[in-house]
Amino acid sequence: SVTPNPTTRLTTIRNVDKGSVYNAQVRAVSDVGSGQWGSATSQMTHTVPGAPTNLMISPPSGSCDQLMVTWTAPSNTGGLQVKYKVYRNGTLIHSIRTTTTTWNSLAANTQYRVRVVAFNELGDGGEVTGTGRTGPQAPSISLLSASSSTQLIITLTAPARS
Repeated sequence: SVTPNPTTRLTTIRNVDKGSVYNAQVRAVSDVGSGQWGSATSQMTHTVPGAPTNLMISPPSGSCDQLMVTWTAPSNTGGLQVKYKVYRNGTLIHSIRTTTTTWNSLAANTQYRVRVVAFNELGDGGEVTGTGRTGPQAPSISLLSASSSTQLIITLTAPARS
């Protein structure tokens, strides 16, 4: 039940469920009595979701072969449960319900293109894209030796460039 301001002709009903049917009835009431009821029916429809936002792609601290991908869910869900298709370099990696994923066993010091598409049972909605790079490999220590009682010699081999 909604009681509008008596001087307005428009009332907004908030927090309705998309896909539900709503029946509204109104009538005028004055000092001399009540008028007849007027009615209307409306169905709220579902839509595909809007685009995710705030895409962040970065390697976890100290990692050279992982990328963590996070994003914010779209503000417009289309009235249905939203899932996400996550692509790496144009290939669908997985469909998930969460807004974060971590990829393992990637090539070190390599840039990857990421695309996240929000979807629901009606189809694909908006998307967000970005790029991220895995961290470099650590150099390898090929020789560690003492040259005297106060010096240490360390021989490093730089990682291969990608």
